[in-house]
Amino acid sequence: MSTATQDDYAREIAKLVAAMPVERAAQVYDFARFLKSASADTPLPISEEDDWLNDSPEQIAVEDVAWDTAYARNRDQIRAAANEATEDYRTGRTDELFDEHGNVKP
Repeated sequence: MSTATQDDYAREIAKLVAAMPVERAAQVYDFARFLKSASADTPLPISEEDDWLNDSPEQIAVEDVAWDTAYARNRDQIRAAANEATEDYRTGRTDELFDEHGNVKP
């Protein structure tokens, strides 16, 4: 059973967002709004395995190495996808995720 509370998550997320450029912080906010609008009938599962607030520093270090290794192996593909997505956004080839009321568009 998870020992993290909603307040714990809020504090940790606030720390992460405070360290981000404003554009990234806005993306986190948009995603949080998306999650909030998701159906309450389909709750997101939280298990001990996914409870990152309870990870030890050693577990976090192992995960960081795994992510760094995966990124290093796929750097060119990841950068190409990011550049393509950025260009799509800049040229208007994207759709808004939310309507004027903050609801996810169908």
